[in-house]
Amino acid sequence: MRRVLPRYEESGLGLPYPVVLINAAEEHADAAGNVLGVSVPDLEGLVAAVAVARAFLPVELTGSEVRFMRKVIGMSAKDFAEALKLDPASLSRWENNKQTLGGWAESQVRLATVAILAQRMPSLKPDMEKLFRMVSRKREEGEAWPLFELHLEPQRAAEAPRAPGEGWAALQAA
Repeated sequence: MRRVLPRYEESGLGLPYPVVLINAAEEHADAAGNVLGVSVPDLEGLVAAVAVARAFLPVELTGSEVRFMRKVIGMSAKDFAEALKLDPASLSRWENNKQTLGGWAESQVRLATVAILAQRMPSLKPDMEKLFRMVSRKREEGEAWPLFELHLEPQRAAEAPRAPGEGWAALQAA
């Protein structure tokens, strides 16, 4: 037996904050009603949607967010550092919060993440100029983490099967 949960906080994505799923996660139970677990449909699409939403949020990235974005696009630390034309030790310091990214480097991480994911998900039509021109601000001391609420849009029976990530829509990213 399974049911769709009206609200579910997913904390296992590698981010320092949970992602809230609205009417998307499924709770699985046995015949006696004992909960066996929770599953998230199209997890690959979910993490891609979160990465893109985060890239467009103009708040300085943390090291764990840089690592999350790198993993979402499927690159090793060595390959990502090489693609960004920087020393792998610098990327390691960023990802481990030993050093902050500068404005240029952060912009490159955001642009690379969105550009690569846009190639994988043809339905994604990001405003790359907006991302290019975006100026991120520092996170204030004690400022709340961003809240990402996403839902999986229902698929109509007459539609062709979706590509990964096509059904996820951000309800709120602030």
